[in-house]
Amino acid sequence: MAQTHLLALLLFSLSYLDAAYSFVAPQSLRNGSIKINREGSALTSSRRSNNDEDKFSPQQRLESVKTGVLGALAGGIAATPFIAFHDIPAYGLASWEFDTDMGAIEAALFAIVYRYCVRKKDNNDMLNMGVIGAFVVVRTLSRVRVPGYCTAAPLDCGDPIGYFDWNMIQQLTLNGLESVALFGAAAAAMEVAYDRKWIGKFPN
Repeated sequence: MAQTHLLALLLFSLSYLDAAYSFVAPQSLRNGSIKINREGSALTSSRRSNNDEDKFSPQQRLESVKTGVLGALAGGIAATPFIAFHDIPAYGLASWEFDTDMGAIEAALFAIVYRYCVRKKDNNDMLNMGVIGAFVVVRTLSRVRVPGYCTAAPLDCGDPIGYFDWNMIQQLTLNGLESVALFGAAAAAMEVAYDRKWIGKFPN
């Protein structure tokens, strides 16, 4: 039952993200391209030619679903042992199961964003690493729990640097390893899927 609910939540998230992306896209991108005439005096809107790739076709939505499923499987499987090492001793099996499920959803959404960011003819490794790094940093920092013995305004938790004590530094390290495994594996799986033509890159 839990797996059914998780799958339903994942599919809903994928559909919502894809619909939101289509909604916020400029009308000029959906219906035509804006061009400046030779005199430079006016802007005209023209329909795309039949050879232009439609970024919002059912085929692209299918690619988004495939991307999400691949990201969830690759990221979730890769992060499972790291999450177990962190969660089971400190929080128990139930927490490990929950965090693994949520990690799979995070990896699915990451994979979709990764496909939108790293598009056709983009061969910039720094762009790839930047997308991965952004997700790693956000997830790592958001999962740090401030111990109850810390004092506020200003935050002071003790040695070694006051703002972060050894407990929080350990959390940063373990959560960072989880996040690198989670999103790194999802990105690697996406690159393999691109190379083998299982999933097409998003058009420019």
